[in-house]
Amino acid sequence: MKKNLFYIASTFSAAVLLSGCTGAFEDMNTDPSGVTDEELLQDNNYIGAHFPSLQKCVYYNPGGNGWDFQTAQNLTSDIWSGYMATPSLFLGGKDTQTNQTPHEWTDTYWNYIYNDLMTNQLKVTEKCEEMGMDTYAHFNAINTILRVFTMHNVVDEYGPIIYSHYGETMTGGVYDAAQDAYKLFLAELTEASNVLYEYSQKDVASFAAFDMCYCGDLTKWLKLCNTLRLRLAMRVVKYDANWAKTEAEAAIAAPGGLLQSGEGFSVSGFEWRHPLYTCSIEYNDMFISADTKSILGGYGDPRLDLYGAAKKITWADGTTGSEVLGVRRGISDLDKLADKYKAILSNINVTADTPGKSMSAAESYFLLAEAALRGWNTGGGTAKSYYEDGVRASFSELGVSGADEYLQSHAVPADFVDPLTLVASSDAATIALAEVNSTKAASTVTPCWDDAKTDEERLEKIITQKWIAGFPEGKNAWAEQRRTGYPKLISVRVNTNESVIPTELGVRRMPFIQDEVNNNPEGYAQAVELLGGPDTGATRIFWDVDAPNF
Repeated sequence: MKKNLFYIASTFSAAVLLSGCTGAFEDMNTDPSGVTDEELLQDNNYIGAHFPSLQKCVYYNPGGNGWDFQTAQNLTSDIWSGYMATPSLFLGGKDTQTNQTPHEWTDTYWNYIYNDLMTNQLKVTEKCEEMGMDTYAHFNAINTILRVFTMHNVVDEYGPIIYSHYGETMTGGVYDAAQDAYKLFLAELTEASNVLYEYSQKDVASFAAFDMCYCGDLTKWLKLCNTLRLRLAMRVVKYDANWAKTEAEAAIAAPGGLLQSGEGFSVSGFEWRHPLYTCSIEYNDMFISADTKSILGGYGDPRLDLYGAAKKITWADGTTGSEVLGVRRGISDLDKLADKYKAILSNINVTADTPGKSMSAAESYFLLAEAALRGWNTGGGTAKSYYEDGVRASFSELGVSGADEYLQSHAVPADFVDPLTLVASSDAATIALAEVNSTKAASTVTPCWDDAKTDEERLEKIITQKWIAGFPEGKNAWAEQRRTGYPKLISVRVNTNESVIPTELGVRRMPFIQDEVNNNPEGYAQAVELLGGPDTGATRIFWDVDAPNF
């Protein structure tokens, strides 16, 4: 990465709250502009002051607000992943739920990440070099992990990005092909892993005061680094299986190992405010989806009650009860039905201070399960054992019991019945409008491993459980769903963009931002050429290969 400053503007209730490691730094760092240079030089604050914002950028909410997150993630990847849906009438019903990719929403993530993350991470590298890389190499390695963690999401959602040449020009920027950016990501994570392993073995400048997750424990940052490397290696398996295998086996064998149960990456403290609290609870805009309800409800999965907030409902037969209820993506007649839905649907079950989960520890087990399924060297264990360990890790992370019984279950996803057809408050006209949203379940996959007969069936189990464990972070879930086709999702009810994005295809990416189109035409033209297809939501990212998984 270049050192030059970059000037363009384009640029669940689960985890334990790990706030005790931040000490007095958090109070001082609420407003760094009020701290003197001498104070910032003390206790590693000169460099460390940047890290809370960098960590918040991974599950995007550096400013503590929800309105920016709403378009940066919640109304895009959270919906496209199948996790969530909204009955709010946005953009006249021609929005992301109906396969549109409006620039006023899809530009947000790119702009915020380049402005908030990339500018800060350059400053960290420069300050580490200024103060002595021998002393602060581990700070810079963590900086690298956070940058790659975030920027791979940018690649996964847009394609080619400005990365290796970032900061070289006053305006515009030169793009890297998405696959070249991935090569840089994997090389950078390898180097960061080596540094963290070395520095974790000796007494070094403490990172604890700036750490929103691991209290300065470098061994856990090392595991996160290796696991992220494994995630990216698996992402490219259909593009280049040999490359994926080489990188995956190296990540698995790397010193320090992978994340284990209880070691997922979730941020809290430093005035962290969960953005879903704003979007779902305060705005009352985001709810459990039909897919989440169908899959977890069909399984009788205890995690459903932790993901969605059940509301007390009076049913059509006069009985009452509390149940998590979801809504189908892309439904019509919201001008008439929105308020009726919002009275009964389940908001996302978060509080303002719920930690922001970017990677469940269960993910490492599911990655190992897929690696073993593909016959790669995982150092021991089978696809079945890793899969079951992943389910157990997710149950443990959320504090629910019954994983062993769940793993013997032959239950399947349930058909989705629109809840407005079931409640006492619905009249005949409402029921008529809502009943067209009911649909058969999209899959018959079960939690039980032993009933799988083919590698494809086993992969569907692995990815479906990875999807469940990763809730509510939709960026990785959307990427994995595009890569593998799993979990199978209920199609949008209405597709207002059928001529560009067929309903069965779904949105594959977000278009490049309008500011690049207008102000960096040469760079934009290069980006489209590197993309290899038109700049629409139907063009696939390089790893999203239209081919069988095996």
